[in-house]
Amino acid sequence: MFDKNLLIEKVCENCPATCWGKKAHCQVHDSHVGNIESCPEWDKFMVDHQGLKDHGGQLAFTDLEPALEILQRTEEEIRDYNYMQIEIIRIQRYLRDAGEGMVAQYGIEADMPKGQGTTGDKTHAEVARRDRKWKRLQSLQDTIERIHGAAETITDEQERLVLEALLDGEKNSIIAKEIGVSRQRYYEIKRSVIVKMAWAMYGGGEAA
Repeated sequence: MFDKNLLIEKVCENCPATCWGKKAHCQVHDSHVGNIESCPEWDKFMVDHQGLKDHGGQLAFTDLEPALEILQRTEEEIRDYNYMQIEIIRIQRYLRDAGEGMVAQYGIEADMPKGQGTTGDKTHAEVARRDRKWKRLQSLQDTIERIHGAAETITDEQERLVLEALLDGEKNSIIAKEIGVSRQRYYEIKRSVIVKMAWAMYGGGEAA
């Protein structure tokens, strides 16, 4: 899946057919660029460019499809930051309560392998469920740590304000008003933040 905003940024903003500015109107499609679903110039750009590459400290597009997938994944993880924190607490509570419940119900041998039988089968199923929860917990914690580490690399004050607001779950329109910029300028700042975060989280386009 491709991020249309990135194609607009890389192609439409530099296209002579686009009356850029507040209207961002494309003369070829006779439509606002945000309403365009496909364009030969987008296709040409995707063919001509082949991951993410560090270009003098800036992120450049040299393999577009994996790059866009990573950028989309990064944006989703930033969007889901609050949810992930809540989910971590919920899973930790479940693991704690489930562990105490198993010992209370089945005794200290609850986690040990059992032969066939009702109690043993139930215990085995619960152990397997706890294992899945534990792996999910580890994955969420790893993602949170990556986000925290990447956030430390954002040094521009305006970009840090946008990132913090995104992590707090605020809406785009509200963030733009809070930092006192137009919506178009806000999306430019947001795109820059996502690109820098993707580079810091997944180093050169390789997902962890």
